[in-house]
Amino acid sequence: MEKTLVLIKPDAMVKSLAGNIISELYHLNLKMIGLKLVNVQRELAEKHYFDVKERRGKEIFEKLIKHITGEFHNNENVIAIVYEGEGVIQKVRNLAGTTNPEEAELNTIRGKYGRIHSKTDCYENLIHASDSKESAEKEIALWFDDGELVS
Repeated sequence: MEKTLVLIKPDAMVKSLAGNIISELYHLNLKMIGLKLVNVQRELAEKHYFDVKERRGKEIFEKLIKHITGEFHNNENVIAIVYEGEGVIQKVRNLAGTTNPEEAELNTIRGKYGRIHSKTDCYENLIHASDSKESAEKEIALWFDDGELVS
């Protein structure tokens, strides 16, 4: 069965949107098999964004690190969730919407609640969703121990 990682990022947490996002995900009729609140430290953030530094450069990498660790958002935490189901990766990504919230469809999470932060010039796109089976496997292993997932 296909699995995906969802992260409700600090910008969503500081805006009290976690409940809204989880509710919208619930309506996809997927099985939640892991959920936890994480105080993201730099080491975990760097592992999560390991490929960004090479692909997109050090400046965007640093912004992403500061964003996911909550440095831009009162050191807020992240909610990490693993969902399981048929086509789960594409279903969650469709609901999340385009990475740039200004280009996201209005019926998506990013389209409804996201924005570009004026002081940091960083997308406040509220949610991370794995983009492939390979990414999902790596990300789930990074954020969850086997014993933390239930079936």
